[in-house]
Amino acid sequence: MFFEKRSQPIRGSGSSYTLSSGQMVLGSGYISADRALKNSDVWTAVNIISSDIARVKFHAPKKQKIDKLLGTPSRVTNRFNFFQSMIAQMLLTGNAYALRRLDGSGEYLEFVSPSHISQYLSDDGQTTTYDITFNGTQEDDLKNVPADDVIHLRLLSTDGGLTGKSPLTALVDELTLQSGNNKLANSVFNKSANPSAMLKLNTGNKLNSEGREAVRTAFEAANTGVNAGRVMVMDGTFDYSQLEVKSDVAKLLTATDWTRSQIAKAFMLPSDMLGSESEHSNADQIRATYNNTIGRYLAPALEELSMKYGENIIADIREATDLDGAMLEQRTTNLIKGGAISSVLGLEILKDSHSDLVTPDLINAVGQENAVGKESTNAGNQNV
Repeated sequence: MFFEKRSQPIRGSGSSYTLSSGQMVLGSGYISADRALKNSDVWTAVNIISSDIARVKFHAPKKQKIDKLLGTPSRVTNRFNFFQSMIAQMLLTGNAYALRRLDGSGEYLEFVSPSHISQYLSDDGQTTTYDITFNGTQEDDLKNVPADDVIHLRLLSTDGGLTGKSPLTALVDELTLQSGNNKLANSVFNKSANPSAMLKLNTGNKLNSEGREAVRTAFEAANTGVNAGRVMVMDGTFDYSQLEVKSDVAKLLTATDWTRSQIAKAFMLPSDMLGSESEHSNADQIRATYNNTIGRYLAPALEELSMKYGENIIADIREATDLDGAMLEQRTTNLIKGGAISSVLGLEILKDSHSDLVTPDLINAVGQENAVGKESTNAGNQNV
């Protein structure tokens, strides 16, 4: 072995953001992870994806130690929260890091914030190392940490796979527009006159403020509350007209739906999952689209873990995509109807599912009843 001289730190070379600051930088503006999470649509997208992938169980079938590590990766938190944090960080900044540690109990992983890590590429471009800082602790900073000792999850990369890019990169304009629309809409409704209707008196008399309030109160009492929906009686002393939301204000409000669809597109989510209704999709299409999305975000984690541990890491995705077992029940039923598998094999498949309807106890109980019935039948045939 020999020491590779380091060149410049990798700072998302050729991309539009910097790793060390933990924020997306584009021209004169930026979107930090904290700011992005204050947007309800981004928060929903990140929470959905990170939570579902955190429910995925990673396994190393041939290595018990690695399999145990993947089941309890952290010393300070549970498996779900650790992987949720890693995936959420990857979604928000394009990169997520965990340092491989070793103590008397074995190996474990330590989450490292992107703002505490710098990545370096050797002069010959063949190896990478990391410098890690532990701000606010008594632990010494780490220098020249080999890439094999760091789990580095990356999203879309344009520099040969060294660093990743977040979907937020494509959403700076949309999020800025949505924020501006929200502020403008609040200003319109909070600071401008927005009456729901207009009552015009034809008496020719000019009313003072007390008189206008008295007429308004009397009209509201006669036509709202228990009288709402009843026929309105007018004696010619006033004209009543219902006001509508101005078209320009209405267009302003619908802009929020447009930015929501853009956010869904950037995160590769069906727009229905962010609260927008799509016209040409059903539940099965939405589920199929989302399953593909989960696969795209799951691949970086599987490939990185497999490379760093030298084992083929597999993922049990049933809990993430089929929480109540309904999809597996339907697929198994279709296979039985199509003659591809027998009903006995179908029941065996459902025993290992997460079905909340066809449970292992129920299958075993039915099996025992069938066995007793067969014994009774056989006994009757022998007596005959």
